[in-house]
Amino acid sequence: MKPFAVVLLLWLHRVEAQAQVPDWLWYRQPAKQWTDALPIGNGRMGAMAFGGTGHDRFQLNEESVWAGTAVDDINPKAKGSLSKVRQLLFDGRNAEAYELTKTDLLGTPPRIRSYQTLGDLYIQWLDSTAPVSQYRRSLDLSRAVHLTTFTRKGVAYEVESFFSARADMLLVRIRARGGVLGFTLRLARAKDAQTQYSQPDRIVMNGRIQDREDPQTFGPAGDHLRFSAVAQLSIDNGKSVAARDGIDVYGSTEVVLRLTAATDFDPARLTSNTSIDPQHRCLQILAAAQYRSYTDLMAEHIAEYAPHYRRCSLQLTASPGKDTVATDRRLAALAAGSPDPGLFALYFQYGRYLLLSSSRGPARLPANLQGKWNDHFKAPWDSDYHTNINLQMNYWPAGPANIGVTYAPLAQFMQALLPFGARCADSMYGARGWAMHHVTDIYGRTSLNADPRWGTSPLAGAWMALTLYDHYDFTRDEIYLRQMAYPLMKASADFILSFLVPDRKGKLVTAPSMSPENGFFLPGDSLRRHVISYGPAIDIQIIRELFRAIRATADVTGTTSSYLDTLQETEARLPPTQVNRYGGIQEWIEDYAEQEPGHRHISHLFGLYPGTTLTTDSAWLLASRRTLERRLANGGGHTGWSRAWIINFYARLGDGNTAGYHLQQLLVKSTLPNLFDNHPPFQIDGNFGGTAGIAEMLLQSHNGVTHLLPALPASWPSGSVHGLQARGGITVDFSWSGGQLTKVVLHAKVPTQGLLRYPSGETSLQLKAGETKELFFDRVQIH
Repeated sequence: MKPFAVVLLLWLHRVEAQAQVPDWLWYRQPAKQWTDALPIGNGRMGAMAFGGTGHDRFQLNEESVWAGTAVDDINPKAKGSLSKVRQLLFDGRNAEAYELTKTDLLGTPPRIRSYQTLGDLYIQWLDSTAPVSQYRRSLDLSRAVHLTTFTRKGVAYEVESFFSARADMLLVRIRARGGVLGFTLRLARAKDAQTQYSQPDRIVMNGRIQDREDPQTFGPAGDHLRFSAVAQLSIDNGKSVAARDGIDVYGSTEVVLRLTAATDFDPARLTSNTSIDPQHRCLQILAAAQYRSYTDLMAEHIAEYAPHYRRCSLQLTASPGKDTVATDRRLAALAAGSPDPGLFALYFQYGRYLLLSSSRGPARLPANLQGKWNDHFKAPWDSDYHTNINLQMNYWPAGPANIGVTYAPLAQFMQALLPFGARCADSMYGARGWAMHHVTDIYGRTSLNADPRWGTSPLAGAWMALTLYDHYDFTRDEIYLRQMAYPLMKASADFILSFLVPDRKGKLVTAPSMSPENGFFLPGDSLRRHVISYGPAIDIQIIRELFRAIRATADVTGTTSSYLDTLQETEARLPPTQVNRYGGIQEWIEDYAEQEPGHRHISHLFGLYPGTTLTTDSAWLLASRRTLERRLANGGGHTGWSRAWIINFYARLGDGNTAGYHLQQLLVKSTLPNLFDNHPPFQIDGNFGGTAGIAEMLLQSHNGVTHLLPALPASWPSGSVHGLQARGGITVDFSWSGGQLTKVVLHAKVPTQGLLRYPSGETSLQLKAGETKELFFDRVQIH
């Protein structure tokens, strides 16, 4: 056998072995469309890798490439009309209240502009029409590396790519074995940009977003955010030649491309800064690594990324031969009825990978509706920050799945948003503290946006504060609590205390507000849909949850006893949780008829998940179950993220088989070939909600109880997990067989005590800081 043939055989054997690793997504064909491509990213930037053999593509994103600009969107009539809106609601004149809200409270302008694609990096292979063999396209989740391999005319080609967080760039290595490379490289954007190929080893693309005239809806037109992308090539041999429409590379056996991007956006001030030179920033980033080899940068990348990824892992009952089946075929087989518990474990790890890749340093902005991956100029729902569940859901797995590092961009963004929210609270409502509504962008929009029937969620900011608090609850990081989470918690409570008003029964209620984004009918009128109301169940549950969190952290934050007394007195005057005519949790202040009984939002169960106020009473748990049954009987769970929420609900109810059923439905009905969630269209919150749901099925930790295997499906009879996190600063490893625990390892970061519950019983739990405790189980007792 010839030496090259030996090398080629060994190389192809490595590729085949890699395709069988459980933490890989892999495919036997290139991506035909965007939702077939595979995502890579470092938090700040992202790319969708297509793995083409004739015309390859990396669709690129940089987190701050947004249309629009900073604008004062507070309606100047809001504060003066607030009392009239409230009175109309209390009088049952909801339609009039809606119309007044639309003219006097709705933001000016009412809508935001979209997050946009940065552009595309294209590789046009020479001799691209010749057939290929031995094709593999894969994504190694454990290393965050994408790899495409194929053979053409006896030459083995390899395109390997990853995003480095520390070097802050995309790296692509293109290699040929048994021959030489020949391709044209292009960097392009369909609008608002120009690309220069003036040098044989560098591509520069500069642009400025030009917003069209639409001041009534989207704000001022004009030349707004500036951006730049620079790609640098290094060639071990052969030649590269700058051409009019790209760079031609030929005669080389290895080419390394380094690409980075920047804008003039200032994340600390949430606005563009004309003193920032995006191209200069790109050149600085590239220069800092210019003398470092690809191998060195790869090693640094893995050393930075892999420890985050390895903190948590999940193994479920083996599915013989499944790991040798391509991912899209496994998904199709699951839809056809072939059991595959291992695919759920892969989905769990993929969710962790996606959050790490869209929300860790060097990111300064959180994961949006599409993470950081978007190929549109006008994206679905603008790929924005929806804060009536979606942004919150993005971070549900961060605590339990042990990727707390992903909170940093979210916390930084919310801190920057705080002064904008303070102005919203004061100028819209004459209230203290801070507030935001259901949508924001990177420019600090906090007013009521889009339309009152979607956007009247004045406690969205309080829900975001609870999302930041959740990180403290898992880690017990007191510095983070005092500096990042508590300022928003306190400001949210201040807003609530000054925003609540007494209704006709003397109860303190939020007004105006809504139960996102469902509608109702008033008694005697089954034709006119209403949305605006006061005191919906979700608001009351958020308030109770927030006040509880402030009380729980008072010793750390120094909250005064008089303030705590005020919270307690206020909470005592809130409307009680009520049961509706169907035996479920009542969604609105009155038992109105639902306009859409199968609505995707199930907001009145906030207290079941992610909250806890409905988990302490068996009557509320029963009413929660009936709420879900009615929603599902009327077509609920039809969107990806809604189905993900349902998984978490049933996990909290301790119903593992039903939670497992909905997890399977999430993959079968709402998951794309690359395992992206399908709303439809693609929306990443379903991935994160599904990942959180798997964690919630295996471990729950609220109300002072750490509960192992609280909702285990019968289809997962054995398995093991490493590194799940429980609230209170506890990390948990455990294994089970026959639905029963076999071994548990608990490690406490801080002193903790409570109750440890498991399928066969419960025991007290008390651990010192740094202590590790091992527990061994048999069918009868714990050792």
